[in-house]
Amino acid sequence: MKYNGKNGENIRKMAWPGLMALLVMACCVHPQIAAAHGTDYRLLKEESMMGAKFFYDDGEPMSYAETLVFSPENDQIEHQNGRTDQNGRFAFCPHQPGVWHIKVNDGMGHAVLAEVEVASAISGKPAATAAPADTKASFADTSRIFRTLFGLSVLMNIFFGLYLWTSKFRRR
Repeated sequence: MKYNGKNGENIRKMAWPGLMALLVMACCVHPQIAAAHGTDYRLLKEESMMGAKFFYDDGEPMSYAETLVFSPENDQIEHQNGRTDQNGRFAFCPHQPGVWHIKVNDGMGHAVLAEVEVASAISGKPAATAAPADTKASFADTSRIFRTLFGLSVLMNIFFGLYLWTSKFRRR
């Protein structure tokens, strides 16, 4: 669409910066839009079954995420598979002691690997301890404010790049 006159040209020049300013204001009003999040888990212990709760770092459960459980004797073929429930919980019954691995993937780029140590107790109930598989510092360990600012920076750079790219074609 071609604009005629000085007013039309001013409207077109104001469109990109105005759109970018609107997006930044929306992200400031609702920072959860721009906030990235990681994953974590917590074990739930009940008699002879082992359960874990998987969630994002903001506390939201990883609902209906694909789940694979690997026994200590075979880390290639899953012992059990399924999905977490609405609250991010998954339970299985280990049949032997050792280190069990639970891989959870939500299909949208978020995954977690839980290592669960199952040891036979005197009463026959499994005793478990858990530790994250990877203890390296990650982007999820940074503060929410920093991650929000980083997300806003990425969005602003994308819009600024598009603005420069479209203004290059307007000059021709």
